Amino acid sequence: MLGNNGKERPDGGFDGRTMTIEAFARKYRLDEDEANRLGDEFGPAAPEVDLLRAARRNGLPEE
Repeated sequence: MLGNNGKERPDGGFDGRTMTIEAFARKYRLDEDEANRLGDEFGPAAPEVDLLRAARRNGLPEE
């Protein structure tokens, strides 16, 4: 059963919790340019896993 913070993908996977771009940028200490780029790409909120993938493609280091 999924909680309010996740959504199931059509292929049966799990997208994880949705978070605002602002909260994501704070959590991962992104600069303003990267936060704006993600906001332009995804809108005001998106699944955290999608944001991580996009940020890593643009140079966010692995933890």
